[in-house]
Amino acid sequence: MAQKQVRSTRPSARVYRRRRLAVLIAMVVVAGLLLWAGIGIASLLRPSDPGANGAGPERVAGGSSGASGEPSAEPSVEPTGCLEGDIGITASTAHDTHGPAENPVLVMTIENQGKFDCNVNVGTSQQDFSVMSGKDRIFATSDCVQDPTDTEITIKPGASETARFTWTRVRSAPGCKSVTAKPRPGWYGFTAKLGELTSETTQFELK
Repeated sequence: MAQKQVRSTRPSARVYRRRRLAVLIAMVVVAGLLLWAGIGIASLLRPSDPGANGAGPERVAGGSSGASGEPSAEPSVEPTGCLEGDIGITASTAHDTHGPAENPVLVMTIENQGKFDCNVNVGTSQQDFSVMSGKDRIFATSDCVQDPTDTEITIKPGASETARFTWTRVRSAPGCKSVTAKPRPGWYGFTAKLGELTSETTQFELK
């Protein structure tokens, strides 16, 4: 009687490698699914980004905030035209009393009494040094100003600029008409003007 041949059920080495590769691929796919699920859950639990709805970073007290939410330096402010009440005009003379051969030096002081830098026109087109004797108009620089100019300067808060004019004891008239009369000894009043601003009158003496 012939002996029956028994076939081996053990997989071959090629089949074993295929099965092992399939198991590794399945493990990689499962790990990827778990990682994707973990990222999705974390995004749901994460606080919402305040910038996502257009609200932007929270402003910090005491300064404007930049893109990082940190305070940024305040922008520099360019000087502008002086506001009403910012500029004060004062009239004075170098001396109170002047001898017969001494010409008075008239002084206009322009002070920024505001809180910010501002630009002011101090050109000859704006200045006027006028001298009065009682109600008698003696002299004014605006009578004979030639080629008036505009000169704009920046004055800081609390700072001042001065303009000086030496009066040679002559009379003047509008339109720079010739006047032969000479001022006599006595007390005179000097008033300074800058544009629409007018100082208080200061007194000085001619001998």
